Amino acid sequence: MRAPFLLIEEGPIPGSDPDRPLTSAETKCVKSLRKAGKKAIERGKIIESIFHYLSAVDTAPGLAGEIYLDLASALDQTAYTQPAVIAYRKAWRAFEAGYNRPGVQVEGRVLLTLADIRDSIVRLGGQVPAPTSEPGKIVVANSTRTIQEQYFKQALPPVAPR
Repeated sequence: MRAPFLLIEEGPIPGSDPDRPLTSAETKCVKSLRKAGKKAIERGKIIESIFHYLSAVDTAPGLAGEIYLDLASALDQTAYTQPAVIAYRKAWRAFEAGYNRPGVQVEGRVLLTLADIRDSIVRLGGQVPAPTSEPGKIVVANSTRTIQEQYFKQALPPVAPR
């Protein structure tokens, strides 16, 4: 039996056509695999769970970041610290892979997602991967609070006191 962290480390990161829309069958399959993965973690079957999540990544490579983040969160919530850190790092790399393509613009939502991933990795004692994309560089250089202020508060209209 392979160690859970090796399974996650060797799992795929998408590189081809992440913008291709999923068919309804693929969407249902990914939902089922993620649900089965969560249930397997709850039952303590970590390797089975990881296989479900990796199958979901194979089915929907454009959702790899979200799927690895879902896996990391589930592992984190059930105190599987080392595999959770590895899954968070994999989620980071998957999100960055989507933003290393030409013409892709930085979105506040992605910055906050990467900031949450960074904060989780640090909280669990891991090391944040070196950034390779513009969003990754912004997140590494700024606190979560600064990102929220720069990308969200200025986008909201001021509230007048009553």
